[in-house]
Amino acid sequence: MSSAKGKLIRLVSRFALARGTVTSAHVVGGFQRLVLKSDAKKPAAGTKLQLLLPSDDVRTYSPIPSPDGIVLLGWTRAGGPGARWMSNARVGDVLPFVGPQRSLELAAGPVVLVGDETSVAVAAALAVERPGEVHAVIQSDTADGVRAAAESVGLRRLDVVPRGDTAATLEAVKAKLSRTPNAIVAVTGGSELVVAVRDALRRAGVTNVKTKTYWIPGKTGLD
Repeated sequence: MSSAKGKLIRLVSRFALARGTVTSAHVVGGFQRLVLKSDAKKPAAGTKLQLLLPSDDVRTYSPIPSPDGIVLLGWTRAGGPGARWMSNARVGDVLPFVGPQRSLELAAGPVVLVGDETSVAVAAALAVERPGEVHAVIQSDTADGVRAAAESVGLRRLDVVPRGDTAATLEAVKAKLSRTPNAIVAVTGGSELVVAVRDALRRAGVTNVKTKTYWIPGKTGLD
């Protein structure tokens, strides 16, 4: 079902929105990697694009800057309009969008980014801007797919732990902090993951933590 927000954006899309044309589409693991050609300004790491889909739904993605254009990496197994669109996106598709806009803002320096499949793109964008300073800890039950998708967008420093395994996530974060104690820990992704990991980090005495929830179970279009 289209959203009221999407219908409103559609009304002004001819005049007020940036546009991107899909120039490349590749399936990797359970993800789709798209490249958009656009005249919009180069997105900074941690920003977001709000795409107006053909269904008039609006979905938010973390853009990854690239010499080829704007790269989007979408998890296609989540269900819902965004995943369906991402699965079916093809070269030549033209999409109106709002952005880039601020989303996850982090101080300069090393980052340990925790999240799920929806967090791989923002970790990759940060890695582009902060070479050698970003490590991701991703919860997923499809470790090979996550690693392949991360590699496709230049994210090479990551651990993959089982979905919902807060203890394993905490141990992975602590291992990175033992070598880079001044790193910011950014916890992103689904609300249940964000709350569980944030609370575990607090109990462990980790204080330099930022959080950003990207989705809530049963709720579509959080942004």
